[in-house]
Amino acid sequence: MSKSNDDIFKFPCEYPIKVFGLKQHNLEESICSIIENYVGKLHKNQISMKSSSKGKYVSITIRIIATSRKQLDSINADLQKSPLVSYLL
Repeated sequence: MSKSNDDIFKFPCEYPIKVFGLKQHNLEESICSIIENYVGKLHKNQISMKSSSKGKYVSITIRIIATSRKQLDSINADLQKSPLVSYLL
């Protein structure tokens, strides 16, 4: 018996969104703004950042409470459209 993609998650659930981009002063603000369109205001304890070893890139992990697959797909689509995002996991 195989599970469809909708069966992988039991909504609502905690879901980490990981974004990589060039280190820029507005990267965190821009990424958070996109995600807040779907989940409401983020709290600082939901956000963690880490610079690459050479400091050129930054990874931002934002933990949200996901409510549906549609919500996650919409967040990912908007993040992929952002010119500040290099990679998205």
